[in-house]
Amino acid sequence: MGTNGIAIDVRQLHKWFRNNHVLRGVDLKIPAGTATAIVGGSGAGKSVLLKHMVGLLSPDSGSIYIFNQEMPSKYSRRLEEIRRRFAMVFQGSALLNSLNVGENVGLGLVEQGRLSREEIDQVVREKLALVGLKGKESELPGELSGGMRKRVAIARALAMDPEIILFDEPTTGLDPIMAQNIDSLIADLRDRLRKTVVIVTHDMDSAFEIADLICMIYEGKIVEQGSPEAFCRSTNPIVEQFISRFKRHNGERGQGD
Repeated sequence: MGTNGIAIDVRQLHKWFRNNHVLRGVDLKIPAGTATAIVGGSGAGKSVLLKHMVGLLSPDSGSIYIFNQEMPSKYSRRLEEIRRRFAMVFQGSALLNSLNVGENVGLGLVEQGRLSREEIDQVVREKLALVGLKGKESELPGELSGGMRKRVAIARALAMDPEIILFDEPTTGLDPIMAQNIDSLIADLRDRLRKTVVIVTHDMDSAFEIADLICMIYEGKIVEQGSPEAFCRSTNPIVEQFISRFKRHNGERGQGD
């Protein structure tokens, strides 16, 4: 952990895609060992910011520090070393349908080539048990529900023993009950494993369930950040409008359970 307790420090980050100025001077500090939700509407720059954090995109200006180490802008051994501190759970789970659940979870470990087959199998069993999928190693992704596939993707991230786990829209496409289950799982893993967790979401229920800190991005800038309680009390009209629009469109998640 960095000496200042900050896992990710984003400083004056700018990103253009042709004439589209997507990130317009983002400043954001994410404390180590906490869960941070980055919320905002479609096209606000949430996923673009997330991809910068893991080094999948390079900023046009500004910088990102991971535990006090500056993220290199070009591919290098140091970038690879920093990336190993991360795992990412993609929106669509990104499982390989040709591999069974156990093979999907252990894929990164096999590619690293550091552990024996027996050691990898042990890690796979442990991580599947952590996400409530004990004994599911031999099943294929196509045989699983959307929520179970998401759990497999989380187990695969945990298998790499990252310090930071990034979640891109973890509840998209799930029914309200399954979404609530995934939120509870992420919150439980945060508490038990004390990882640094970053969630990009448009789902305020997820943000309130999981996050210690909520940050809102609007037109490429962070316009509000604070605890869930402080976020709810915000008098920023952009935040008030976002929360009220979410409640109006979604109702109370889980009604009729």
